[in-house]
Amino acid sequence: MKTTLALRALVVGLFTFASLSAHAQGYPQRPVRMIVPFAAGGLTDGLGRVVAVYLGERLGQPVVVENRGGGGGTVGTEAAARSTPDGYTMLLGSLEGYGMTNTDAKRLNYNPEKDLAPIALIARAPNVIIVHPSVKANTVKELIELARANPGKIRYASPGIGSNPHIIGEKLKQTFKIDIVHVPYKGGGAGINDLISGQIEMMFAGAVTSAGHIKSGKARGLGITGTIRVPMIPDVPTMEEAGVKDFALGPILGTWAPVGTPAEAIARLTREVVALKKHPEFRKRIADLGYELSEDLTGAEFGRYMVGEAKRWREMAAGAGL
Repeated sequence: MKTTLALRALVVGLFTFASLSAHAQGYPQRPVRMIVPFAAGGLTDGLGRVVAVYLGERLGQPVVVENRGGGGGTVGTEAAARSTPDGYTMLLGSLEGYGMTNTDAKRLNYNPEKDLAPIALIARAPNVIIVHPSVKANTVKELIELARANPGKIRYASPGIGSNPHIIGEKLKQTFKIDIVHVPYKGGGAGINDLISGQIEMMFAGAVTSAGHIKSGKARGLGITGTIRVPMIPDVPTMEEAGVKDFALGPILGTWAPVGTPAEAIARLTREVVALKKHPEFRKRIADLGYELSEDLTGAEFGRYMVGEAKRWREMAAGAGL
């Protein structure tokens, strides 16, 4: 009996010592998994890869990207929300995770406001309207006229139903009373592959995924849904320059963790994400990818901002009939 009690005391003592030692060492003590809710090769994945490198350097532990595409960003977001809240899973996600339409929001198997702890806003990104070279349009206006003359003949790809590019496409469709057909994919990379092979006529793609194809002539860039031109494709005009007003639209990206994640981990991740945005090399990499670094919104303030933006996009989607 005494031996058993002694063994129990020893086990408890060792466990307590290990816990205290781990706490003393600080967070993190092993690699951090970062879920990106879109397929590899797409817009969000490009940002995720850069964030992982610089955040890993600041944390002193690798940040490992895990792509979980599908559902316009909701599949991976749900995976993050359902993950063990131990500080070793985070989400590099976008507004799509909140449900970009009223229907999408009702279908979510998680509550983004209750199941995810907001860490920090990182960047905004414009999309680029690209078309296959066989499409007889060199400007946005020519594309609109071509679509009017050929209703139902032009198909456009998106990373999924209810995704940012999907809503932008439907807004273009509604604004100019044109009939273009939406074709959803599991991520932007798959859609752009079909575009350059000629199976899809157009899409709204990120600068990082489209620039190389535009430069090589495999795709033609017609307009950027942002307020300024993108350095890597300087000859592609903004939508306003192309004659389309009030069309500065694009993804909003940030970081979250599962609710219940230790406060120490949230605080460290918040601090390092804000700090890496000030790193000159990181800023250059982000600009080169076509992103606009955001203001420093963190925690509850960031959460409120995303809820407000989700409401705005749902209203836009409803106006477009989604």
